[in-house]
Amino acid sequence: MSSSTTPSKPPITSYHSAVSDSTVVDESGARSSLPALPKGAAMPAVLPGVYGGSRLLDTSNPPSRRSSNVPLSSGGAPGGNVQFTDAEKPEPRPRHPNPENFVAQDSDDVDMKSDRSDTWVPLPLRTWFWLSLVVFLAGGAIALEVALHFSNKNQGWATKGDITDSQDVMHYVYTLPPVAVAAFLVAMWTWTDIEIKKMQPYVDLVHGDSPPQRSLLLDYTRYNNFIVWAHAVSNKHYLVMITSFMVLLSLSFQPLAAALLVVKDTWMTEPDSTVNNLALLGLNQNDEFGNLTTFVTAAGFAAASILYNLPEPPFVHGAYTIAPFEIPRNSIGNGTVVTNTTAVKSESGCRPIQIQMVQLADGSGWNNSVNSNGCTFTWSVDRNATTLFGVDNPNCEGQTEPQFAPVIFWFFTYQPTAMASGTICSPSFSLFDVNVNVDIASQNLTQVTELRPFNAASSNFSDFAGNVTGPPLNGRAYNGIEFAFALDNPDRFIRQRRDSVRLQMPAAVLQAASQSAEGLESSFQADRFVQLSTRVYTTYLTLIAKEVYFLGYPNDRRPINVQVKQWVKRLFLSDVSVHVLATFMLLLAFLSTFIQIWHRFSRRNLRLRHEPGTIASAVAIGGQTSAGELLSGQRSEKDLSNVLRGKKFRIEPLTMKIIMEGEDGYEDASSPGLRRRSVFHGFQQGLWLKDNGEEMERGEGLGGLGRSISKRISTMGARMPTSPKSPKSPQA
Repeated sequence: MSSSTTPSKPPITSYHSAVSDSTVVDESGARSSLPALPKGAAMPAVLPGVYGGSRLLDTSNPPSRRSSNVPLSSGGAPGGNVQFTDAEKPEPRPRHPNPENFVAQDSDDVDMKSDRSDTWVPLPLRTWFWLSLVVFLAGGAIALEVALHFSNKNQGWATKGDITDSQDVMHYVYTLPPVAVAAFLVAMWTWTDIEIKKMQPYVDLVHGDSPPQRSLLLDYTRYNNFIVWAHAVSNKHYLVMITSFMVLLSLSFQPLAAALLVVKDTWMTEPDSTVNNLALLGLNQNDEFGNLTTFVTAAGFAAASILYNLPEPPFVHGAYTIAPFEIPRNSIGNGTVVTNTTAVKSESGCRPIQIQMVQLADGSGWNNSVNSNGCTFTWSVDRNATTLFGVDNPNCEGQTEPQFAPVIFWFFTYQPTAMASGTICSPSFSLFDVNVNVDIASQNLTQVTELRPFNAASSNFSDFAGNVTGPPLNGRAYNGIEFAFALDNPDRFIRQRRDSVRLQMPAAVLQAASQSAEGLESSFQADRFVQLSTRVYTTYLTLIAKEVYFLGYPNDRRPINVQVKQWVKRLFLSDVSVHVLATFMLLLAFLSTFIQIWHRFSRRNLRLRHEPGTIASAVAIGGQTSAGELLSGQRSEKDLSNVLRGKKFRIEPLTMKIIMEGEDGYEDASSPGLRRRSVFHGFQQGLWLKDNGEEMERGEGLGGLGRSISKRISTMGARMPTSPKSPKSPQA
């Protein structure tokens, strides 16, 4: 194999074999050895600088630009053709997949990328920062609504200490964290607002043709947030206007956060607990029963209750009396205990009776008699007293034991005329299984619900109920007025206690009638003594039931399941505060996203190398410029405004120097048309910017998404079916 040389090149050594070493002679005549090439490989072109002063180029895929103009022959070797036999002809080489990799970048391109990578962007305007803030705002709003849902569902949360007391440290433990978070959010958005206002003059300059009042003389940070929006509107800086309104909106975060938590008294049901029942149903004939102490104290309380309107005693409600039980110790005293137990229902059976009054012949008194349902009773009164009263047992057919007989309350007065009133009562009791509510503080029954009649075989606490339902009581109620064992008792104290019981209750009824609004006379005329007697006697019977029909057993207490419902202070989220604050947070998140995207597009040609705002920064940007020379020596703000009036300014994107209209390079500094492009133009063109001002590749980030959507929508019309044409239509 031989080679020939062109006239402009010195002879080059021939290549005898594809596997032999080759010798290359450059333009100066110097020779260099190259490693052996594989069979069929083409000799690369030789350029200075590589392989002993020569540089190799890929001749099968020439680049679009070269730094050398060395001519290449058709054979691929410089200055001549390389000929091969048929067996030695190389196969065609595939083109390089990235031809541009062989082209060195221009120095201007390198400088531009360096400028973009060094671009300074305020921290609140960087993507990671504002995205984090937006996510925090949106997530916080959602979390507030979710927390409100569970707050209402679970009836708030338990609290420790009195958080309503400003002297208690727990008040600040609960109330300060929401306010601190709100203050943090306000501070973050205020920071963002300040940076946008500080950058606005530079953004206006990079858009071009900026008058001084909108650029060189502009400083939005000097104005109060309540009025700065008006200046922004006058300058058509609507982005600054929106951010200022959002700062005002964020000022509501702290008072709303302070009102988030409220403490409410909540009716809560605690889990069931077990306590001890303190008594069982059974006849209790203890010493107090035998000496009538039980009956005297009961009569005294019944008499006082009607005179002084006393509340009911513990474990008594209306006609019902239940066995006492322990109150759970963890109760706070303002709730109710609910349980199922056994109750004695005492009924007085009182009704009015007709009294026959007969005046004595000498006028010294009256004989009074009663005859009702086989019961008769007669009593006489004289004129030694104006008003007389008493309670006695009538004589009833078939009645053998006086302690179970009916009783008669009778009253007589001489003023203004002789009048009498009588009430006959037939006491009884019945037993029930009941559901009761007991007030924790007073231990009073507040509600009794009958479940079923008491059954000694199946009801709870019925171990000793036989002597109540069977002998000796056989279901009969003590009348509490007469006692067979006390009639002939030699103990005078027992007899006096019996007389005391018979005296206290009718005396209390008469006194209550006298103190009533109707007065004593009207009470006789309206026969109100029946109502008053029923009230006193029913109270007396329920107290007897508590002491006589329940048997205490301190050494053999029985468990009873109770449920505590009580008023407790619970921590709630305020519905109004949560909804308003969540709405404002979502609004701030949405507008923040829109503003950041808008501002990012507006500053896409602004590449500051350092943070503006300092004196050094002002000198670096405006020093050694016509604008700087123009302002040199001006002292007052009025002088600065006068000297800049009527002029327009731009900023050179690479050097970030301020250029005044009329200077060289002013027309090339920026395009005023960029101002009129909306942020959506960037979406449609598929262009976007990274934080450092560098454009993303097509299809990368939000720009590619916007372009794809725009293209998708623009092609939908071609695929939409059309309606049939009318025969009369020109297009039919």
